[in-house]
Amino acid sequence: MIFTFHGGAQEVGRSCIELATETKRILFDAGLKITPNGTEYPKGLMDVANIDAVFISHAHLDHTGALPWLDFQGLKCPIFCTAETKTLARLLLKDAYHIGKIKNAHLSYDVENIQDVLRIMRRVKTKLDLDLDDLGFEFYNAGHIPGSASILLAFDDKGQKKSVLYTGDINTTETHLLKKADTDFDERVDVMITEATYGDRDHPARKKEEKRFRDEVQKHINRGNSILIPVFAVGRAQEVMLILSEMKLGVPIYVDGMARDATLFSLDNPGAIKDAKELRSTYRGCTEVRGRKQREAILKDNRQAIFLTTSGMLTGGPIISYLKKYHDTDRCAIFLTGYQATHTNGRLLMEENHVFLDGHKYNVRCCLNKFDFSAHSGCAELKELIRKVNPKHLIINHGDPKAIEHLALWAHALDYEVHTPKVGDSFEL
Repeated sequence: MIFTFHGGAQEVGRSCIELATETKRILFDAGLKITPNGTEYPKGLMDVANIDAVFISHAHLDHTGALPWLDFQGLKCPIFCTAETKTLARLLLKDAYHIGKIKNAHLSYDVENIQDVLRIMRRVKTKLDLDLDDLGFEFYNAGHIPGSASILLAFDDKGQKKSVLYTGDINTTETHLLKKADTDFDERVDVMITEATYGDRDHPARKKEEKRFRDEVQKHINRGNSILIPVFAVGRAQEVMLILSEMKLGVPIYVDGMARDATLFSLDNPGAIKDAKELRSTYRGCTEVRGRKQREAILKDNRQAIFLTTSGMLTGGPIISYLKKYHDTDRCAIFLTGYQATHTNGRLLMEENHVFLDGHKYNVRCCLNKFDFSAHSGCAELKELIRKVNPKHLIINHGDPKAIEHLALWAHALDYEVHTPKVGDSFEL
């Protein structure tokens, strides 16, 4: 079996791994990466029309955003994912296309390609043995966002049965919104491809972090400050809502942008989350922001409030309007709640205390707080998962170089056969 890494290797973004067996050529994910120089798609992917299948772990654009681009290149094969991932992908892909058109970005595909991709997506249930000719596969709940899955493949390789586990983005810790990942895999795993977003650091104790978050919220509300909470639309927005619901704050909580759409999706797909009844009750206590005019009226009103909106890394969406309004005041706090990738506004805010809005640099006076509500396993959880799976070969991807190096050194010390590819690398196992 030959692995080729078209993205997501030594980086977070554009996840796309090709596996060639004796009879099949498949892809794990097909994502994009947003950089200061524009959108980056998987690198070096050739003969797209000859790919036999694409397996999608979850709907985030760094795992699905290149699918319309692949369709434009001639993709013809089935795309396998969970039902929730298909629904969310429809939402996220159409939103990305809409934003791209507004920004006059060169997308390299058209809206028809999104429609084509959705037509060839095949919905898969978790814990169900399936096959594509001589290729067996099974999806397992990954605990990352609604519908996320780890994917286990089984096939013959030179007369021997082989198995490959692709974790996708995985979280082995239970949250308010989701159950923890299912890690009881039925097969002996020959090759494990693991993410390493937090491969060099552990998360703080969840309950303590939630208490710190609530304490900081209460402190700023008592001072009369508003709070901006940029969130990832799928998963993080709902998680933060549920944490805030434990408090009686006396100020409105506005839910804007894709955070609103993704919450409505979760309520329409109750089987994908732990407690739809609790989320529905929580959401009733929030105020929806339905479009630009309502947003402008709210901002003009100057009322103290909490704003829960996208995007989580401050790269676009309604958060830009809120930053324009509040960046130059100390009567507002910004709470970051997730990973901030290199070159994003979120990372710039953390490291240099400024952001770029419409191409112009702005210093930020707001009080900044960072909270770790990650939907990824931390270093200790990743190590525990690797020990449990105990693969013959370990491939580490989806992480910054330092995170990957840290996890690789630990795995080497335990005599695992470790591979840390770069984008463009190809090797046979």
